Amino acid sequence: MKTVPLYLAAAILLFPAMGALAATMRCDNGLISTGDTAMVVTEKCGEPASRQVTNPAVDGVGHVVRGAATVERWVYGPTNGMSYHLRFIDGRLAQIRSQR
Repeated sequence: MKTVPLYLAAAILLFPAMGALAATMRCDNGLISTGDTAMVVTEKCGEPASRQVTNPAVDGVGHVVRGAATVERWVYGPTNGMSYHLRFIDGRLAQIRSQR
């Protein structure tokens, strides 16, 4: 009977760790994953079909606001009906989403 609480405790401890796993995407020249640089993604996947860049916010005198970042959104595809949406923050891949 003591093994059930042990399994329950292990499951509770593992669930938060599962959320920390990196998202990945397969490209012609290898796998990319969150944390990769934009240069690595371009080397492995080529140029995206579209790219949108949002520059960091600036204050009234032209200084970058503290904590602001450059955000890029890239789209690959559609390939076989699937598009991949990548979001970079300050040049690092932060999110990979797929959409049909």
